[in-house]
Amino acid sequence: MSKRGKIWSAFNDIRIFNDRLLDAHDIFDDLRQVTRESPNEPKRCATIFAPTHSGKSMCVKTYLETRVVDEAIKRGLFPKDMERKEIASKQRIVVYITLEGVTTIKNLAEEILRALNVEEEGNTQQLLKLCYDHILALGVELIIVDEVQHLKPTKQRSKFAERQENDAGIANTLKVMLIRGVCPMVFIGVTEARTLLFGDDQLDGRVLEEISFDRLDYGVAAQREMFIEYCGMLGLKLKEHGMFEEDSNFLDGDIPACLYVVSGGRVGYVSRIVEQAAVIAAKAGSPCVLRSHLEAAVNKWAIPRIIDHNPFAIGVRKAG
Repeated sequence: MSKRGKIWSAFNDIRIFNDRLLDAHDIFDDLRQVTRESPNEPKRCATIFAPTHSGKSMCVKTYLETRVVDEAIKRGLFPKDMERKEIASKQRIVVYITLEGVTTIKNLAEEILRALNVEEEGNTQQLLKLCYDHILALGVELIIVDEVQHLKPTKQRSKFAERQENDAGIANTLKVMLIRGVCPMVFIGVTEARTLLFGDDQLDGRVLEEISFDRLDYGVAAQREMFIEYCGMLGLKLKEHGMFEEDSNFLDGDIPACLYVVSGGRVGYVSRIVEQAAVIAAKAGSPCVLRSHLEAAVNKWAIPRIIDHNPFAIGVRKAG
């Protein structure tokens, strides 16, 4: 395996936990508790709306791989020596679907059934009924719906099709699923998706918690500490996952502040920058990732993708 391929693969396995992520996991647990204790009552939902690369999807991945896998093993559904990622993908305690490409109610039903590992055919209403039946039969406790910004119909679809299938709308279908008591849900998307999904007051009124995953604010002490801790942990993970011989110190000098300026407080972008820097450092034969590699990564990848200047080169104050 090439050095670059090894690094790209290793980054898929990096997991960094913080208070915000763990608080979200607690809310997911509480929603599942409602399913168990009030199975026949109308359900409600939680939301995570935040800019891209803020850690939303990673929050779900870590939840599935830790608490949900622990529960699945505890219930005897899978052996404890089985790969955790495999258990996470096969378990049906929590169903995770991504709506990329989903623009009709029928698409939505098909995606849910696919996540349940059910192969069925039929019209929209038949597929929805199958969703309800299988969710209840399998004992699903929570459905997490990611990328809800894709609920908007594509321009290519005909106006007639939009009228036929989207009069009630996918958002209304999700609301009906909650009211019928099928399962609590978590809706995840970019910030702009909130108005798309919650223009319906009835659905909006069913929100129990709006989980904050917005950009971390360097001017707020607790959020700055969370950001800096993420940077420090990421540097340690590079050695832990076998990419380098020595720890990479991303807490040295102005490195955290520079990473903040480039990423805009989004930890997902910090990981992408460090990933690029790791490739550069590995090619140079360095035992760890240095500030110079981070500077080179910003020039190579971040400009002009997410920023138009390099604070590692010109300084944070001048960049600000």
